[in-house]
Amino acid sequence: MNLEGKLQSEGLFSNRILALLDVINANGLGLWEISGGIMTLDQKTSEIIGLEGDNLVKLDDIIDLVHEEDRQEFKGVLDTITDVPNKNAVAECRICSKKTNVYSWVRIMGKSYLHQGNMVILGTSQLIEGRALDVFNAMLDNITKELNRKDELNKCIFDITEILLNADETSFDTTFQTCLEIIAHTVGLCRLYIYKNHLVEGTACCTEIHEWVDGVEVTLGEDYTKDIPIHTWPGLEDVLSGGHTYNKLLKDTPLEIQEMTPKGIGAVLFAPIFLRDLLWGFVGYEWAEEKLFSADEAAILCSAGLLLANSLIRNDLNKNLYLAVDKINTTTIKAEVLEKFAYTDTLTGIYNRRHFMELAQNPLDKAKRFGKFCYAMIMDLDFFKKVNDTYGHLAGDEVLKNAANVMKNTLRSYDLLCRYGGEEFVVLVAESTKEASLNLAERIREAIVATPCVYNVLKIPVTMSIGVAESFPDCTIESLIDRADKALYMAKEQGRNRVVFYTGEEK
Repeated sequence: MNLEGKLQSEGLFSNRILALLDVINANGLGLWEISGGIMTLDQKTSEIIGLEGDNLVKLDDIIDLVHEEDRQEFKGVLDTITDVPNKNAVAECRICSKKTNVYSWVRIMGKSYLHQGNMVILGTSQLIEGRALDVFNAMLDNITKELNRKDELNKCIFDITEILLNADETSFDTTFQTCLEIIAHTVGLCRLYIYKNHLVEGTACCTEIHEWVDGVEVTLGEDYTKDIPIHTWPGLEDVLSGGHTYNKLLKDTPLEIQEMTPKGIGAVLFAPIFLRDLLWGFVGYEWAEEKLFSADEAAILCSAGLLLANSLIRNDLNKNLYLAVDKINTTTIKAEVLEKFAYTDTLTGIYNRRHFMELAQNPLDKAKRFGKFCYAMIMDLDFFKKVNDTYGHLAGDEVLKNAANVMKNTLRSYDLLCRYGGEEFVVLVAESTKEASLNLAERIREAIVATPCVYNVLKIPVTMSIGVAESFPDCTIESLIDRADKALYMAKEQGRNRVVFYTGEEK
């Protein structure tokens, strides 16, 4: 086990030491330990000394590798920090590599601790380039800054916990806003907000329920922060559902997220909030700096989000306005199942035609508003009647389910897919280009050909014809699909198993 693993498994010292590991590694250093006359080496120190294999070595063997003119200073450093617990010491000495038999100047830094009654020495070592002490001083400055930062973040959690526990119903809104302000000022945020998840006609959506802003102008109104389908923010739902933070520079996020963010923001962090294994919502944090939130900041902000959400739920429960997550009963579950049947195709599990038409209008309108394009694809399995006649209708059902799965795996998570009727499927690709949409359609066609349906050990091959159409200024979802259908007709006329783009030139 390496030293980092030992520190974590034994709970050695405090989390402060563990917090230093990232800083130490980032400064090109390693962490070694001396206990009971045995030195546990990190990889960097092992490379300096020229050792391979076992990272455990006797301290006396290390001393023998130190240049004789520097040996006394080296031993003096060890004696100093051994005799005086919590004493810092540093030495610069020449150490001979057992592998190359060449001396190198090395800076040794260490500090002793009492652990369970035993003296333990921890330290770092680094090759000296020009013997400049500024490397060591810079490392100490970074360590100090990191520790101070972590202390500030921990104090922030303590403060808002105490405030929220003592909040009463009459002053809750003011108290809650104070907590948002404390978090924002501690971390240096421009904006902090909370979104809560819910269903709107079977679609997973989120709505902003609280916000704190300072230093940036927010121009979006309630219509842009209410009942937002989560799938319209590409990649966000998958990250949050997996229990991870969405930590990105704003310039690296999809356009959908950038459009929801005020000018002057450099980075965003979305922290998921889980209650009883359910994704309740998320907290959004934004600051002006164009750098990612650190691991410590992300961890603290996740904890803060959970505290905030729990306080909101507790307050709602006190007002009898919120049903607790653990009160979900059989009736609620049955209602959700019935609701799912209302918007999905029972055979393939993808959206049905009615629900697709409801969902598709929103991205189409959005594309028009921002001068972008949407693309509709209508896809038809070639000679599907022959499949039913040859293999039976049960086999035909399996072919349809297989085709739906192939398309879902090929499409992006936020593309809308539905069973339009019979063996026809429709896809709406939001805010894309003609070239990208045609490439996507071609990948779907190739995937269908390459993935025959297996039914009763028989492989049933099928092909697919696809018509693609581009949105236009005054189009509706119906007229856009109609154009794609005309392109599909041309694909069949040209021999099937191909992709055709609507150009307005019809036979």
